[in-house]
Amino acid sequence: MKNRKLDIVTRLIPQLPEQYQQGVDHAMSTWWANIRREGGMRLTTYGYEIMHDILKLESWQLDLRDQERTIFTKRLILDLDHKLEWPYFIEINTRKHRRRIVFFGSREAMMATMYGDLKQWLASIG
Repeated sequence: MKNRKLDIVTRLIPQLPEQYQQGVDHAMSTWWANIRREGGMRLTTYGYEIMHDILKLESWQLDLRDQERTIFTKRLILDLDHKLEWPYFIEINTRKHRRRIVFFGSREAMMATMYGDLKQWLASIG
């Protein structure tokens, strides 16, 4: 996973419309919640907007409103960072009553959805 974020950024920047063009260092520090290159794949709101709204990359969401046991603790976020290989975005919007995770990796999205419980799925993947 060491160079995955850098690889994603360098491949996506040329695809951005001109008004969103930016340097690699700027993208690395604004797209990712953990700016260390070897850090996890969690996206910031801006990174999510770049990938989802501007580039229209395929994504899958898992609604967590029905998973009352799934609380985004530091431990859960660390597990996501250590175990997910593709970008993901966590949205908790109490005003809109929305709790979801958006995956940009189809296999990870499928497995999490099929498992039905995010915490248990993460525990099962070692």
